[in-house]
Amino acid sequence: MTFRRMLLMLASIVLLLSFTVAAAQTPITDEMLTEFESLIESEMAYFNIPGAAVAVIAGDEVVYAQGFGLRDLASGEPFTTETQFLIGSTTKSMTSLIIAQLVDEGALTWDTPVTEFFPDFQTADADLTAKLTIGDLMSMGTGLVSSTVDGLYWGDWDVDSILNAIANMKIGGEFGEFYAYNNEVYALSGYAAVLATQLEPTLDSYKALIQERVFDPIGMSSAIITEDTSLLSDNYSESYETGLLSGEPTLMNNPPIGVIAPAGAVWTNIEDMSRYVITQMNGGVTPDGTRIVSEESLAETWEPGVPIAFDAPGIENTTYGKGWVLQTYHDIPIRYHDGGWAGYSTQMFILPADDMALIVFANSTEGALFGTALNYAFVERVHDLEPASVEATHSLTEQTRAQIEQARAVISTEIGDVSAFVGTYDNGWTVELRDDDTLWVSRGAWAFQAAYLTQLEQYILITGGAAGSLVSFETEGDTVTMVVNTGVEELLRVDKVG
Repeated sequence: MTFRRMLLMLASIVLLLSFTVAAAQTPITDEMLTEFESLIESEMAYFNIPGAAVAVIAGDEVVYAQGFGLRDLASGEPFTTETQFLIGSTTKSMTSLIIAQLVDEGALTWDTPVTEFFPDFQTADADLTAKLTIGDLMSMGTGLVSSTVDGLYWGDWDVDSILNAIANMKIGGEFGEFYAYNNEVYALSGYAAVLATQLEPTLDSYKALIQERVFDPIGMSSAIITEDTSLLSDNYSESYETGLLSGEPTLMNNPPIGVIAPAGAVWTNIEDMSRYVITQMNGGVTPDGTRIVSEESLAETWEPGVPIAFDAPGIENTTYGKGWVLQTYHDIPIRYHDGGWAGYSTQMFILPADDMALIVFANSTEGALFGTALNYAFVERVHDLEPASVEATHSLTEQTRAQIEQARAVISTEIGDVSAFVGTYDNGWTVELRDDDTLWVSRGAWAFQAAYLTQLEQYILITGGAAGSLVSFETEGDTVTMVVNTGVEELLRVDKVG
């Protein structure tokens, strides 16, 4: 687990511990929005977020939408409400909406066996294979555990690759009881939808399906699935990470999501994302008044499912539905999902009983914490709770920053003689010594800078989504093997070629 992942997990617990009493809803006023805007700006400065966009929804109206900072540090272009942004896993709720539409049409049911659409579908357990349904694919409760390494190869995959990955997944716990977030399993539901509409199970077919059934009817003219930025408008956001050594925002690469798109590959702007969230809040009726799915079928995606463990007082019934996380906090119902990919962070946070919602885009790896703090600060203001979320987040952040400072003291960019390690490795990996004497581990768009960890006498990745992972080179005879691990699990083991 990287420092950032640990911080987010602990921050969520601390935030949830901070609330004690539910209060009546407070109407959203201009004064509240002005105060909230000041909070957004101060939190952006604290987390060093280059650019963001925030929308507040009340009923079927966007009562606030604003861009902040920069979408591109190099050009100095501003982040606006029209800036296209990669929304990550909030895409999952769009896939489950499509499934709900197909249930309405009788093309499938939530209980249709997966094997009806994919005869070659299998898991490590024959009984589990036979019982899994289309609805189960979106539940995160199959018991199947995704391999961290698989994400490094998504850009090379087709649907058969997804089936092969699932067949090789470990079973981590009991069906319906064990929560394990799984992008590959979820993505398969999108291709079941494709097959249900008599299309070939390909990424292009899924793109056409979501365009026809979600983007067009809702009026999301900025929405697109693509990895070719030339197909985006001139107004799209780059993404950034906080450098492990510098502490400053650094441009990130955007590795391919590929065939896993039904689980997280939509680009859109916050204006169109607001139209989507209003459609969800309206029970399937778009802002223009068109019903695109029955309220009954859409509500199935919001039904509580596999429990998600939260060791925090006041939080009850935290579960995963179908593309949504459900919970109550002191009787305040919450329905949300976040999205994160290569420095793009999205929060989609609905208070269904209050008929209100908050959407946050942030183009930084620190965006998840930024958005989480804003989510609960919003709840505090709507329900007149004692402000606590920001202080709790900052307290924990400072502790983690102190740990990072300690780590920096033992990380050296003096990498020594790496000539024996530089070269090409299996599966397309390379180890490269660049002209500026920096060491990089890369494969296609995946690129991680490595430094030297003096205490452990091995290398450490200091950029990219694997930052904090350890790298070692094992030599046996003429064979050089690169091993990447988190300190808990091995992520990668490849031999040098030649």
